[in-house]
Amino acid sequence: MVVQSGPFTARSEGIDTLEKVGEYEFLNDLVRLDTLEALTHPLVDYLRKTFNAQTVTVIRFLKEGLPVTLLADIQDAALHQFFDAQYARIGYMLDPFCIAAFGSAEFTAHQLREIAPDRFETSEYHAQYYAKTGLVDELGATLRLSTDVALHLSLGRTRSHGRFRTAELRYFRQLSPIIMYRLRTIMRRFEDVPALHSVPDLIDRYQNISGDGTKALSRREAEIAALIVQGHSSRAAGLCIGISDQTVKVHRRNIYKKLQISSQNELFSLLVENMKGD
Repeated sequence: MVVQSGPFTARSEGIDTLEKVGEYEFLNDLVRLDTLEALTHPLVDYLRKTFNAQTVTVIRFLKEGLPVTLLADIQDAALHQFFDAQYARIGYMLDPFCIAAFGSAEFTAHQLREIAPDRFETSEYHAQYYAKTGLVDELGATLRLSTDVALHLSLGRTRSHGRFRTAELRYFRQLSPIIMYRLRTIMRRFEDVPALHSVPDLIDRYQNISGDGTKALSRREAEIAALIVQGHSSRAAGLCIGISDQTVKVHRRNIYKKLQISSQNELFSLLVENMKGD
C-alpha cells in the first residue's frame, strides 16, 4: 500500500519506517556525541541523504572579522578548492546569509531566495563569485552565539539537482533549530571564540576607495554602493535606507562620477581590488 508519508513525497510504509529509524538514529547521535569532529559524519550523512544536498558547511560568522569554516563537506574537488580560496576572501562579505546573520532574531532558517536582494541573480557578485560555485540554491540556518558571533549551517544544491522544494524547506525549519542549538552547546563547551580582528565592512571599504585620489564617497554614497554591489535594485536600495528610488539613482550617478566608472561590473572590481590588501 502506498501512503503520503515522509518529509517530502509519497512512499511505501516500509520505506517510511526506515526513514523514521534513520531520523531517530541521527537525533540520538546529535544528543550523544559531544564534539564537532565526532558529529561530522552522522550530521553530513543525514543531511545529504534527507535533503539531497551537494554541500554541507558550518561557518562561524564574526561581526567584525573574517569567517571561520568549522565544517566543509564539498565533494566536488574544484568547488571545494574555489570555496577554500574565495569564500573568506570575498564570498562572505556579499553572502546574503552572512549579511542577515546579525539581525534582530536569534535564530533564522531560510531558503536563499527569501533573503537575497531582488536582483541577486543579475548582480556582479553572482556573476563573478556565486555562479562559479556551481550552486543554484541554499538552505541556511543561523544562530547567534553572542552579539558579535553567529553560527551558520548551509545546505547547497548544484544545477543538476535543482532548487529545494517547499516541503524540504518546511522540514529544514523543523530540524535545523535542534541541530543549531546542539552545535551551540558543543561550541561553548569545547571551542574558544577567536579574537576579533577588525576588517572593514562594505560601507567602510567604499568610503576608502576614490577614483582619482581626491573624491571620496560620502557615507550615504558608500551605503548605496554597498547595496548596489549586493544586488539590490534602486527601488530595493531606497526601501532599505528610507529614500526614494529617484534619490538612489542620483546618488548612483554621483558614485560613478567620483569613482570614474560606468557600470556595476567596475564597482564590483574596485571592491575586489580593495580587498587584495587584506
